[in-house]
Amino acid sequence: MSAYFGSQPTAEEITQMTEGFQSWFEIDLDAIGHNIDQARARTGGEIVPCVKSNAYGHGVVPVVAYMMGKGVKRVLVAKLHEALQLREAGLDVGIINIDPLFSDAQFMTVVEQDITQTIYQQEPATRLNEAAGKLGKTVGIWIKIDTGLGRVGVRWNEADDFIEEISQLKNLRIEGIFSTMSEDEELDRKQVQRMLDIESAAKAKGIDVGTKSIASSNSLFHKDYTYLDATRPGLMLMGFYPEDDDKGHGIELRQSLCWKARVEHMKWIEEGESLTYSRRFVADRRMKVGTVHVGYYDGFPRGLTKKGKVRVGEEIKPVLGTVSVNHFLVDLSGTDVEVGDIVEPISRTGENDALSVANLAGIMTYSLGNALNMLTPRVYTKKGTPVAVTRPKLVME
Repeated sequence: MSAYFGSQPTAEEITQMTEGFQSWFEIDLDAIGHNIDQARARTGGEIVPCVKSNAYGHGVVPVVAYMMGKGVKRVLVAKLHEALQLREAGLDVGIINIDPLFSDAQFMTVVEQDITQTIYQQEPATRLNEAAGKLGKTVGIWIKIDTGLGRVGVRWNEADDFIEEISQLKNLRIEGIFSTMSEDEELDRKQVQRMLDIESAAKAKGIDVGTKSIASSNSLFHKDYTYLDATRPGLMLMGFYPEDDDKGHGIELRQSLCWKARVEHMKWIEEGESLTYSRRFVADRRMKVGTVHVGYYDGFPRGLTKKGKVRVGEEIKPVLGTVSVNHFLVDLSGTDVEVGDIVEPISRTGENDALSVANLAGIMTYSLGNALNMLTPRVYTKKGTPVAVTRPKLVME
């Protein structure tokens, strides 16, 4: 286990901390390891995990620290502050940063922290080269190519000349070229061929473009012709199926995240009583109702109003009425649950797993993961034992 986990509180200390948590995310690292193994078995090549958006809400530092123990050599982030979080945690993993740089200080930081920067314009390339020169270093870059998605990147039909120009900057080291699929079958095949043609043109000029990568999670499930040298799976490594159609394609994911929360308040209501804003729920019988201090601020989608499902013990119970900023109500009838007991807004399996919750709310699992509040504590386990915890500093502990 890495030094990061060695610096964490003991399992007993973490368990004691959770006694004061109103809600928390429990991340099964072994599930992430299983999903990495599944991706590797599928592609046979390098996996460069995309851990942007705080590893899709799962916590970028502990997740990457674990991935390093699984043999991951490089990860991709979308924000420079994510790259710096990894470095500040003492993780020496290779980091590919796709965040654009604008200030001189940012260019210097990328060089100082040995971060591989995405480049697709001449001016940032020149500034990065100058920053590396001032520090007497050579810095790695990945060149982003727009092969058809039309978002960012040097256009595919201009990439040949651009790569040649960049190769002449003595303080930059081309480590890879990459692109992003359109997820349109006809265009996808053209995009892959454009990448191969660009590599061939560079080779003819004596330029090694390094790693070629174009496939992300969707391509791993459905398009083996996209694998090239390295793939960039993201959300799937956390065990969230991006879409229903991704099931049954030979990759069996294990969801790593479980959301646990304590019942804040419990009461009995009578037939005809109403609950939540706009009287969105009216009781048709005498009911036991629990209030959970979790709402859409925390990442529990407002779209679950009147239709969410929560695991209570071995049962699935409905959300009653409105999901508000900080609360939702759940039917506890027929249970012996009391204040302080734990329920699961999102479970790893069953009717309220991540994909089911996202479908109920009418959103993508990507949106579900990205909305998980960064201030909510996260507990990480291996073989069921807590090995790490992240949480905001409390006023009183």
